[in-house]
Amino acid sequence: MKTLTDQLWTSTSFEEAWNTCIAHHCHHQSIAWRYVKEMSRKNDESAARIPLDEWPLLPISGFRERLISISSNPEVIFKSSGTSSSVPSSHAISDLSFYHKVSVHGFMSYYRDAFQDGARFIGYVPGYIDNPNSSLISMIGAICTELGDKARMISTPSELRKALDQDSSHPIVLFGAAFGLLDIVDQDSETLEHAVRLPQGSILIETGGMKTHRRELSRDEMHAMLSDGFGVPISHIHSEYGMCEMTSQAYSTDGVWFTPTPLARFVVKEMENPLQTAPIGTKGRLGILDAGNSNSCPWFLTDDVAVQREDGAIQLLGRRDKAVSRGCNYMVDVDG
Repeated sequence: MKTLTDQLWTSTSFEEAWNTCIAHHCHHQSIAWRYVKEMSRKNDESAARIPLDEWPLLPISGFRERLISISSNPEVIFKSSGTSSSVPSSHAISDLSFYHKVSVHGFMSYYRDAFQDGARFIGYVPGYIDNPNSSLISMIGAICTELGDKARMISTPSELRKALDQDSSHPIVLFGAAFGLLDIVDQDSETLEHAVRLPQGSILIETGGMKTHRRELSRDEMHAMLSDGFGVPISHIHSEYGMCEMTSQAYSTDGVWFTPTPLARFVVKEMENPLQTAPIGTKGRLGILDAGNSNSCPWFLTDDVAVQREDGAIQLLGRRDKAVSRGCNYMVDVDG
C-alpha cells in the first residue's frame, strides 16, 4: 500500500493530489480541517466539495501562534528567518525526503536544461548557513545533492569570488537571497574590490530578500542593480517565491509572473474581505493552496499583495499594511 507522500508524489494532476491531501486531513480531523468546517459551517462530506476559489484560508499567523501538525513526532520543524522582534513561524514536516523531492523537482523543471548544457550551481546563503531550521538551507542542500559535483553552497562574498575565479568557463546558476546578493554589489562599489562577474550564459535567481537589509527597492530596481552588478542580462535575472510555511515553491523567469510548481495553486482574495475571491487582474491578498503541506496546513492566507492572471500565475505587488516582514519572499511595491 502506498504511503501518503507516495500518493501525492505519483499524482497525475493537482486535483488528484489535492483530494488526497484533504482526505488525509479529514481522516485525522486536523486543526486545518476543523478550521475549514468551522468557517464554512459544513460537515466533512460537504466541506470536501468546496470549490478551490471558495476554500477558507487559515491566516498565516497561525504558523506563528502554534505548531500545526498531524504527526506528534515530525521529522523536522522549519523556522522562518523572522526579525529579532517577531515570533518566527514554525512548519512541521513529517517526511523530509518528500519535501526535498518536491523542491528539487520544481527547481529542476525550470533549470534542468541549463545543467545538461554544462552549467554549475551555487547556492549563496549569507545569514542562513548557521540556521539549522532554515527551509531555504534544506532546499539548497537537496539541490546540491541532486547535482553532485556540479553544485556547492557558499555563505561569504570571498568564497563566491574564489569559486568564480577558479572556474569561469562554465555558466553559473546562482541562487540566493536578493539583498544578500546586493550586498556584494554594494561592497564592490564601496571597497573598489574587483567586481563579481558571472560567466556568459549564467542565470541569477533571487529569492526576494532578507528583511534586515537597510534599503527598500522595487523588483525592477533590484533586478537592474543585480544585472549591472553581476554582468548578467535582465532576461537572465529570475525570481523564486517560497517561504517556511510552504512545501512547494513558485518561479518567475520573466521578472513579473510567478507560476507555482505542480502541487500548489494560488488564489487572490479581496483585501478587506478574505472570504471573497478577487476578480482576475484585481489586487488582493495572496492565498496558498499547497497539497504538499499534508502534515500541516495546506490552505492559508498570506500578507502578500498580488494580482492573478487567467492562467493562475500571480504578480507580487508588495506587503499588506502592518504585515510582519518576511525573509525569503519580502518585496516592496513594484514600480508604478
